[in-house]
Amino acid sequence: MAAVAVTALVGLAGCASDTPAPGGSAAAVTYVVGFPAILSGPAAFAGVPISDGAKLAVKEINESGYLGEGSKIDLKIDDIKGDPAQAIALFNQYAADGASGILCCGLSSEAGALAPVITAKSTPAVVTSAILAGLADPPYIYRSVILPSQKGGMYDQFVDAVVPGEKIKTAVIVVTADNDGMVGDSKVWQAALERNGVDVLKVIETSAADTNYTQAATEIESLNPDAVVGSTLGTPSALLAKSMRERGYDKPFLTTYGVDSEALFTTSGGGLAGTIFMSPFHAGFNDNETAVNFVKAYEAEYNATPDMYGAQGYTAMWLLAQGLKGAGDPDPQKVADALSKVTTQDSVYGTLTYEGGQASLDGPGEYLVWQKDGTLKQWDK
Repeated sequence: MAAVAVTALVGLAGCASDTPAPGGSAAAVTYVVGFPAILSGPAAFAGVPISDGAKLAVKEINESGYLGEGSKIDLKIDDIKGDPAQAIALFNQYAADGASGILCCGLSSEAGALAPVITAKSTPAVVTSAILAGLADPPYIYRSVILPSQKGGMYDQFVDAVVPGEKIKTAVIVVTADNDGMVGDSKVWQAALERNGVDVLKVIETSAADTNYTQAATEIESLNPDAVVGSTLGTPSALLAKSMRERGYDKPFLTTYGVDSEALFTTSGGGLAGTIFMSPFHAGFNDNETAVNFVKAYEAEYNATPDMYGAQGYTAMWLLAQGLKGAGDPDPQKVADALSKVTTQDSVYGTLTYEGGQASLDGPGEYLVWQKDGTLKQWDK
């Protein structure tokens, strides 16, 4: 099944020459790619599938000969356990070892710490999932993550559809206040709600490390808004939903695609039921050829259905592969220059367009709602 996915992707990813060997024949090249990943700790629910998606992409790239006959990627993955300092140390080590490129930045805190190091070392990096504003910075930092918070983007379209559909007149926003990405997104949520005539009763600040959301749930219960909007990370969203439902709040919870995880539904004790979110990708609802082939290949490789995070790792690795192929040389500067020339990418989301190193997608994505039995259905009202 993986071979089917490769066939579809290879024909769309562009072409470049391999490094010529003496005498004019193509030389096999090994491209070292480092990946400081989050494989343990609170964010592992996202970090593990991200790394699995990246590994699947590498398998397809190597087996298909995408980079030239005999050429391959050597992907080195190490666990940073959510520690930005460890990410910096590993990045420096990868660069010293001659890495052609890096996958990085599962969280915005990691991205903020690592970005200046990436630029200083002149080793290109593709961001897998961090949504920190203004992060993409060619020629060294690229982001294949779609930012729903862009003006007129997915959050705006989502709110414009869901507010009238759910007859929302009042709302409370809960924000992970020590995460710059979530703080920035909360302002986009609030502006979109107010543009639709919603009275934002309160903005409740929480921390990424919080495990008890009783106080926030109590405030929500007392205010009794028509909806709660969570500009929150995945685990905080699940814990908040659990606390809200335990206190009897049964109205819509709108949040990010960070809750697109069966593991988080379990963490919430079923509290995520009734949660509405938008997502650029979901295995059960995307029907473009690349997405279908990716799902088949992922299921064959891991005996599991890929979620949004698996798609992010897979997409990031294929973007970096386009740069490697365009460079035809393991020199990180040449890879950076090749990545700066990438303008489009066929992906599981559809065709991505790159401007200033940042991916964008023309479309609203899928609107999904968690059901009580732990399944997802399309939202439609």
